[in-house]
Amino acid sequence: MRLRLPRFRRRPAPAAFSPVGITAGTRWLRCDETRCAHLTTPHTPDGTGYRCTNCGHLKGADQ
Repeated sequence: MRLRLPRFRRRPAPAAFSPVGITAGTRWLRCDETRCAHLTTPHTPDGTGYRCTNCGHLKGADQ
């Protein structure tokens, strides 16, 4: 009796990172709102601070 082993499939190549839609100066900061569950989300520059792209909360520039 011959034992047959399954063939291993090659993993697909990882996708290349594309910065499309990322605004220059975007920072990943911890959001202080419960709407974002205090998770790290992208914040875009807005005046003297940074605005959360998820909920719109404005953080100060000292972050």
